[in-house]
Amino acid sequence: MNTPKRIWWARPGKLCALERPGGGGRSHRPERREADIEYLTDAGVRLVVSLMTTRHNLAHYEEAGLEVRHVPIASWEDAAEALDDLTRMLRRELRRRGAVAVHGNRYTDLPAAVCAAYVAEAHGTDPAAALAEAAAAGLSITTEAYELVQPRSAIAAATSSGRSVTT
Repeated sequence: MNTPKRIWWARPGKLCALERPGGGGRSHRPERREADIEYLTDAGVRLVVSLMTTRHNLAHYEEAGLEVRHVPIASWEDAAEALDDLTRMLRRELRRRGAVAVHGNRYTDLPAAVCAAYVAEAHGTDPAAALAEAAAAGLSITTEAYELVQPRSAIAAATSSGRSVTT
């Protein structure tokens, strides 16, 4: 089983973030896409969440028997608005049997940030530490990814300690 080039299992066997299967943009290769989708199905993935603005690969996932959720995110502002809904969807979907894979197009920072936000909310993991794990696994992590998840953890830390978030 060939492992995709850029993949991070945020929750082993349950939740992963990865580059678009087959690679993104001009580097996309159909034969690699087939191998990546085969890896996902062999790894127990039942649902693929695509954050791409286009519908590329969606039919290929369905042909492989995978469920698909297309949540197009065009900017980091859109990501900030959608993050609560995405973590809620992951919480709901991860209660079911099987794993969930989250991908963007070429860049892996947004899928990693979504998974880091989920593990922070659901399991109390420090999102910065989760993003560091994603980077160690080969995903490219940007400042925007840290900024997307950090305010949530700062607010959670302040409110759990009883401090006012506004002070």
